[in-house]
Amino acid sequence: MKKLWLPVLLLLMVCSSVPFFSSCKKDNLNTTGVLSFSTDTLTFDTLFTTLGSTTRFFTVKNNQKHPVTISNIRIGGGTATSYRINVDGDTGASFTDVEIPAKDSIYVFVEVTIDPNAASLPFILLDSVQFTVEDKQQQVILQAYGQNAHFFNGDSIETNVVWDNDLPYVILNYLQIKPGASLTINNGCNVFFGGGAALLVEGALNVNGTDTSNMVTFRGVRLDKDVADRPYDDFPGQYAGVFFLRNSTGNFNYLKMRNSAYGLNVGNIKTSENAADNIAQLQSLDLSSAPVVTVKNSILYNHAFFGIFGFMGKVRAENTLVYNCGKNVVGLYFGGDYEFTHCTFYTRGNAYVSHTQDPAFYMNNFFTYDIAQPSIHADSSRAAFVNCILYGTLDEEIVAEGSVQNPKRIDLTFSHSILKTKETLNPPVFVVCKKEDPKFVNFLRNNYKLKDTSPGSNFGMPASVLTDLEGFSRGNPPDVGAYEIQ
Repeated sequence: MKKLWLPVLLLLMVCSSVPFFSSCKKDNLNTTGVLSFSTDTLTFDTLFTTLGSTTRFFTVKNNQKHPVTISNIRIGGGTATSYRINVDGDTGASFTDVEIPAKDSIYVFVEVTIDPNAASLPFILLDSVQFTVEDKQQQVILQAYGQNAHFFNGDSIETNVVWDNDLPYVILNYLQIKPGASLTINNGCNVFFGGGAALLVEGALNVNGTDTSNMVTFRGVRLDKDVADRPYDDFPGQYAGVFFLRNSTGNFNYLKMRNSAYGLNVGNIKTSENAADNIAQLQSLDLSSAPVVTVKNSILYNHAFFGIFGFMGKVRAENTLVYNCGKNVVGLYFGGDYEFTHCTFYTRGNAYVSHTQDPAFYMNNFFTYDIAQPSIHADSSRAAFVNCILYGTLDEEIVAEGSVQNPKRIDLTFSHSILKTKETLNPPVFVVCKKEDPKFVNFLRNNYKLKDTSPGSNFGMPASVLTDLEGFSRGNPPDVGAYEIQ
């Protein structure tokens, strides 16, 4: 298997982690001198222990009309510090006789790695970079917020395991749930994925959020910002996603998942280097081995390719919002069986994902393994949308492709739904549907609740989903989508 790359509520001051401080008080350094700094405090956002930070920097300027020699630049904590500095290209803990030409400046780059401790709450780690010029001292404070966590790196779960909300959970590389084993993640847990990391499910994965205030969160591990001061939390594709292999199961309630490449990926197969074996495996696929995944009251967004991906899988989703994915918000490939009730699906292009070609929804019933060979046909292909919104900025957001050689056609229906399509809304595919703008409260701010004037108001048909994503009772008739108008 290819190896995959990888709000602070309370700050606990850890005096023992601050080697250059006495009784947690700042050194009384003279902050007046010939040097000026682009900042007086360089701050790193919350970092998980043992994981290195991104590189941050500040500039040191000589305001004099003549060159200035800095006799010493050093980290206050010396060799015991968790910080590392680089001064104009040279790395070390201490530098001597660093010259800055008149009216010029140098860069100081800083990284930090935080050691684990016994703290369950985020803590602060302090140090400084100290400068000595002509017996005068100046400093720039360094501060980083650390967080202990449970770490998994290429590990396997082989029994029934429960995660509770005591510390964050960090998955590096991958975590695999073996056949017959289960992982249950309880409300309030935060699961962070390192670069390229994946959660591989061959057994059972259960996510037990309880409401929108106690959701389980899946997201990338980067809590900091890039050099352009953009939060990494906005970037799609930070980790691979969650993959359900054949015969696995998943139950999600109040999941908030963002930043992955492939989202919830339902129906993967284990491939080999032998093409004939892969083709034989694809030809034998049917619903009897399909992963069965239920998604309720969940929010999936900012994924590089897919929000929900199916590959001869079974998915039942309700009260779920999926938006802003780079390829398909919902992509159902090579058939399967899918039902979506009171879901909102939307996508548009933004600074991180393009939306110029691929539709929000795509489905097919075939797979082409080798363009020189006939396509492999799916045994069953069905998808039903009831009381849903499927919208976006393209003229056509719904595309279904069936192989002409496949005698089993795609069974696709939309009922009492608002859709973005150029197709004529006639049965049997479209049953009591509208093509009007759903009138979200503010899609630019990712608020996909409906305005009072929405054509989705009271447009739904009675269904078994009696409350909306936020727990409000639905009317009779209900509004369409994941939210009931309040």
